Amino acid sequence: MLYNQVVVAYQEIASTTSRTRMSNVLVALLRATPLELLPRLVYLTQGKLHPEFEAIEIGMAERLALRAVAAASGRPEQEIRADLSRRGDLGATAEHLLQGADRAPTLTVDEVYDGLDAIAHTAGRGSVGAKVETLVALLCRATPAEAGYLIRTATGKLRLGVADMTLLDALTIAQTGSTESRPIVERAYNLCSDLGAVAVALTRDGTTLLESFHPEPFRPIRPMLAERLKDPREILAKLGGRCAAEYKYDGERLQIHKRGAEVRIFSRRIEPITAQYPDAVDLTLAGLAVESAIFEAEAVARDPDTDELLPFQDLMRRKRVHAVAEAARELPVSLIAFDLLYLDGTDLTRLPYAERRVRLDRVVKAGPRFQPSEREIVASVPELTAFFDLAVSAGTEGLVCKSLAPDALYQAGSRGWLWIKFKREYVSEMTDTVDLVVVGALHGRGRRAGTYGSLLVAAYDPAADVFRTVTKVGSGFSDAELASLPRRLAPLAIPHAHPRVDAKLAADTWFVPSVVVEVIGAEVTLSPIHTAALGRFRSGSGLAIRFPRFTGRWRDDKAPEDATTVDELAEMYQQRKAS
Repeated sequence: MLYNQVVVAYQEIASTTSRTRMSNVLVALLRATPLELLPRLVYLTQGKLHPEFEAIEIGMAERLALRAVAAASGRPEQEIRADLSRRGDLGATAEHLLQGADRAPTLTVDEVYDGLDAIAHTAGRGSVGAKVETLVALLCRATPAEAGYLIRTATGKLRLGVADMTLLDALTIAQTGSTESRPIVERAYNLCSDLGAVAVALTRDGTTLLESFHPEPFRPIRPMLAERLKDPREILAKLGGRCAAEYKYDGERLQIHKRGAEVRIFSRRIEPITAQYPDAVDLTLAGLAVESAIFEAEAVARDPDTDELLPFQDLMRRKRVHAVAEAARELPVSLIAFDLLYLDGTDLTRLPYAERRVRLDRVVKAGPRFQPSEREIVASVPELTAFFDLAVSAGTEGLVCKSLAPDALYQAGSRGWLWIKFKREYVSEMTDTVDLVVVGALHGRGRRAGTYGSLLVAAYDPAADVFRTVTKVGSGFSDAELASLPRRLAPLAIPHAHPRVDAKLAADTWFVPSVVVEVIGAEVTLSPIHTAALGRFRSGSGLAIRFPRFTGRWRDDKAPEDATTVDELAEMYQQRKAS
């Protein structure tokens, strides 16, 4: 299969503002791809070469890719830099400077993948030169358009904006003719986090093989997510009048896999972070006396002198330290286990929460720094409120209230009303933060001339798989942060609103939805210029955040699909109206 077929599809996706058109192009491309190439095509379209959890990155720095473009085009590097400065995209620069190369398409998908994979695996002495040579060899055979996408892929800036769920939809339609089997396909993906493997299984055996997918150690499961409410009465009503209330710790959510004496740790974004938590590995080996398991835990920082819980910011400070072993001694973590998903060959995700918790309590050998989360079964507002107060006084964020119903299975990769966050910030009017996705920017004026004056941010609508705008945020940024915004966001810039962005406002610059920022405001209110929950509460009006402010926290630990949802904002608005 020629790489040019893929590039033509990418060009159509990049130029359309229609999500339907994007989906149709993907479906046609997937149907045209031979089975043996399918996983490679899927990974390339995701902008990578392997599943996220394998942590194999192409690792081509832009300065090295620039050298490759110079060598392939026969132009001096200074000219390449000047053109890059004008265009802001090295892929566009490569395409422009290679326009004179009148080549017929000959590169195959295999050749492109193998070349990029060779770059990813090249290490050691002489590796820089070898990486550049490999990329030059590909560029010298590429058409101008192919060169543009080769550079974008090699530097990790493909910028198609094709989310995993968009690809999942397209795969389902391509192989079954409709989205009817989507729940089966999505569950398989949520259990293995490998879209290439799902694509092959679906193409080869339809949904039959996918239905047999189950958790396996060292293949991370996409995490279950929680809704949020601030009214204990409503929480109990949603959960059938009775629930398990667990402390909500202010730490980093980990998914920990153990098989024999080996332990691997993954972040909520399915990234391998074992090396960051050597003490968590030791705690797992000492406190989990089983052959194999997958469990979820919150890693929390404790003051080694007082044993008091420390805030999330302290934990993140530890992660930024290069001397990991020394940082682990100075700021040790504790593991608070809260769910068990797999145990010695048994898939526990199909069991209700109550049974999973019983098994978790049974296998965790509790100690000072490794224990199950504090919890209590509550069946009344006074009980829930009292336990909430106890959780807050213990230094936690509040509670996660969990359904005890027989059908409260682990919904991997999904957000539902089986888990509900009840955090202390919700007690007063919007003192809670929200996580929103940057989708556009507006130029600054006066002191902010030359940078962005504000960012257009959006909430996620999982039902439609789109991002709906909710506010412009311009306050809370330091001068240094303001100055860095154009450079920070440049790799995501596109000339039009992304197909997955629903906006009434016109931005000066649009971005592929990727970056998540933490925002706080005075209240959630109605606005005729934003599209979140448009028409739900008043015809022609959506939800907006009044007096928004950036908290200073870039949520690099969250994918855009993990951002605050439109429904969560709607709940916050309804609660404000009722209070």
